[in-house]
Amino acid sequence: MTLKFSNPKNSNEDFLFTNNQFINSKNSNEKYKVLEYSENFEGWSDNLTKLSDDKIGDNHPIDVASREFCIYLIKKYSKTSENIILEIGCSSGNLINQIKKKIKNYIYIGSDVLKKPIYKLSKKYEDIPFIRFDITRNPLGNNFCNTIIMLNVLEHIKDDLKAIEEAHNLLIHDGLLIIEVPACRYIYDNYDKQLNHFRRYNMKDIVNKLKKNGFKIEKKTHLGFLIFPIFLITKIINKIFKPKNIFVKQSNFSNNFIVKILFKFESILRYLYLPFGIRCVICARKI
Repeated sequence: MTLKFSNPKNSNEDFLFTNNQFINSKNSNEKYKVLEYSENFEGWSDNLTKLSDDKIGDNHPIDVASREFCIYLIKKYSKTSENIILEIGCSSGNLINQIKKKIKNYIYIGSDVLKKPIYKLSKKYEDIPFIRFDITRNPLGNNFCNTIIMLNVLEHIKDDLKAIEEAHNLLIHDGLLIIEVPACRYIYDNYDKQLNHFRRYNMKDIVNKLKKNGFKIEKKTHLGFLIFPIFLITKIINKIFKPKNIFVKQSNFSNNFIVKILFKFESILRYLYLPFGIRCVICARKI
């Protein structure tokens, strides 16, 4: 299947992703490895990406659990035999391998607002189309894909309602939106500010925003249910003392054997609704 993308510079032309590159449908000499539409640095930066990769990496227990749960949701709720999956905020690249190994009959498209990570990924995965765009300025039109994944993205977008609206536009009828956001808005602290979070969410708030924008909820729950009491104490301490080095404790935490075991056990409970936790996870369907 050849994917078609609108031309960022000329609305009368399209780009086709073929032979591991974007080629102008009317001018085959115009070729790109990454198709760039727009950028937005208000909620993230290349420096934060590097700092996160260096200090936390891709094996933090909650991030591992997040990716596994995302795969589970795609498998359980997807209604199509050929799934076009658009990941928004793919700069870490950590979900790509999981999708490659565990999802059948799919076309994956990676996107982000950041330039360096997206070009790095395009060299590592040459057969995957990567685009650079801001979802609040959706250049891809309506009914573009079957599934959208936004893991820890929405909290970095100032106008989250606009992002949800455009996600709805991008999806075909019955398409899936999988969202993960930091939970419990009342514990927003200095850590969140330094991570460029505009907000944290209560489950009720994010569910209402999705329903008002034409989604029905297929599955909702929390990640980090079993370790939430420890997390809550840490957040209270952060509010009081406002530590400067936000990643050191996270790095130590990710290597904690007990924490890893607790997340493994929590994965058994994925069929239940867990009423609180570190992150809200929602799988919503466009209606």
